[in-house]
Amino acid sequence: MPRALLLLALAAGALFGDELQVPDMRAFTARLLASYVFVGTGSGVVVSADGMVLTNHHVIDSVFDYSVRFASGIQRPAHLLGTDPVGDITLLLIDDGHDLPHADLAPADCLVVGSDVIAIGNPFGLGDLDDVPTLTQGVLGTSRIVRGDYTDAVQGDAPVNPGNSGGPLFDLHGRLLGINGQIRSMSGFRINSGIGLAVASTQLAAFLPLLRQADGGYVHHTCLPKAVELVADEDGVRVAHPGETELHVNDRLVRIAGRPAVSIATAIGLFSSLPYRPDATIPVTVQRAGELLELSIPAARQTIPGHPYHGLSIDETDGHVVIDGIDPLSPAMDAKLQVGDILLSANGRTLAHKIDWLKATVKLEIGDRLDLVVQGKDGTERMLSLRLRRQ
Repeated sequence: MPRALLLLALAAGALFGDELQVPDMRAFTARLLASYVFVGTGSGVVVSADGMVLTNHHVIDSVFDYSVRFASGIQRPAHLLGTDPVGDITLLLIDDGHDLPHADLAPADCLVVGSDVIAIGNPFGLGDLDDVPTLTQGVLGTSRIVRGDYTDAVQGDAPVNPGNSGGPLFDLHGRLLGINGQIRSMSGFRINSGIGLAVASTQLAAFLPLLRQADGGYVHHTCLPKAVELVADEDGVRVAHPGETELHVNDRLVRIAGRPAVSIATAIGLFSSLPYRPDATIPVTVQRAGELLELSIPAARQTIPGHPYHGLSIDETDGHVVIDGIDPLSPAMDAKLQVGDILLSANGRTLAHKIDWLKATVKLEIGDRLDLVVQGKDGTERMLSLRLRRQ
C-alpha cells in the first residue's frame, strides 16, 4: 500500500476506534479516496462511472483548464458540462471516462443531524506537492438549511479550509452528503472555525440533470414570483401581497418546496432552491382561514448576478450593422464571428441600425442565447448562436 494511503488508513482507524479492523479501514479509506479529484486549486468528486465530477462554481470560475488529478497522481483532461453560479455547483466530465470509481449521492433521509462525517480536500494546496489529499472528521450539525445563496445546505464541523472547496462530505457508508463550499468565520479570514457549509446532496441531485444538459453553459434557479411580498408576525411568515399568484393576503406560509418556512429569509431561500425550467412550479403549503391548502406556484427565473457579455462591438455603416471588434476569449470569438461581418438579425429582429441591436439585446441575461444571422465579406449568409456569460 502506498505510504500516503497507509497514513490515511491509520488516521481513519483512530477516527473509528475498534469498531472496524485495519483491513476494513484500508478498504473504506481507499474507496473514498478513489472518487476524490484535485480540481484547479480546489477539489472535486466523481459521481458517475463515466466520469462526471461535481465541484463548486467558485473553484472553476475564470479557469479554462478543467483537468482533474486523482489521488493516485494520474491526471485526466475534462470539460465543462454546466455550471450554477448562484448555487455554487459545477459539473465536469472526464474525457473518455468509463468504469471509474465514484460516490453515490445520499438520499434525504441520510442527512441526519449528529451523524459522523468525513471531509476530503486539498487545504492550502498541501496535496499539490505529492497528490495526498487531506481527510478530516466531524459530525453533521444541521440538515437542509438556508444560508444565503446556499438554499439547500448542510453544516458540518469537520475542519475545512481554502482548497477543500468542491470536495466531498461523506457519511460512514461512503455516501456523498454534500459538496463543501463555504467557511463561516467571525474573523473574516477564510480559515477553519468549526463551521463549514456544504451544498446538500438533495440539491445536487435536483440540479444534476440540468447541469448534464447545459452544453457548457449556465443553469438557473427559481425565485420568489414577481411582486409577491412577505411579512413576519408572531405566527410565522405571511403574504402581504400575492402578486399574480394563487396566494392570498394573510396566507401563512407553512412549507415551500417541501421544507418549513420558518422565517422570511428561509422562505425567500426556499423559493430560490429549485432548478428553473420554463414550466417550473413551486409547491407551497399555506394556512388560510384555519385550513391547510396545497398550491402550485409558477416559478420566476432568478437572474445570475453580473454583466451579460458577448464580446462584440458594432458600428453602423450604409444602413448595415457591422462588427468592428471582437474580444479575445469571448463568446463572439468562440462563435467564429469575424470583424467586418454584417449582422442581419439578432434573436429574430432585423438589424438596420444600432438601435435595433440595442432592442434585441437589452433584456438578455447571463446564460441567454443570442441567435444571429450574419453575412460574411464574401456575401454568404450563415446562422449561429452564442451564449452570454459573465464578464
